[in-house]
Amino acid sequence: METRDSIPTSAEIIDVATVFGILLALGILAMSVGLLRSETASDLRMLTATGAGSTARRAISAATAGALALTGAVVGIVAGYIAAIGFFRTNQLDTLSSLTSIPVANLLLILVGMPLVAVIGGWLLAGREPSAIGRRPLE
Repeated sequence: METRDSIPTSAEIIDVATVFGILLALGILAMSVGLLRSETASDLRMLTATGAGSTARRAISAATAGALALTGAVVGIVAGYIAAIGFFRTNQLDTLSSLTSIPVANLLLILVGMPLVAVIGGWLLAGREPSAIGRRPLE
């Protein structure tokens, strides 16, 4: 009779943590892009008034989301490895041998997958026409 432990392996924990981190980052990214779009609403109205179609607005939002996601992924990975190196250098029990097994698939998912999902999401969710072009109130 075989039994299986219900304890997850370290690879399963890393995979779940990677997916959770990507979902959290995409949620924060969606809020950031939404705030950026509200700040630049007058610019989008100006683009619409000069004849720019929904493709231009979609491209702007997609490029913004992709650039923010890629920047966040690169900065996060570099900062994580710098923090790990700093921790293992001060730890007397272990040297840097723990950093020899690099989770390449997870890092590629973060570096390629997250920005790609951000670009696709920015493209699909940004096609809405801006509200009617109106006059700005005099201050």
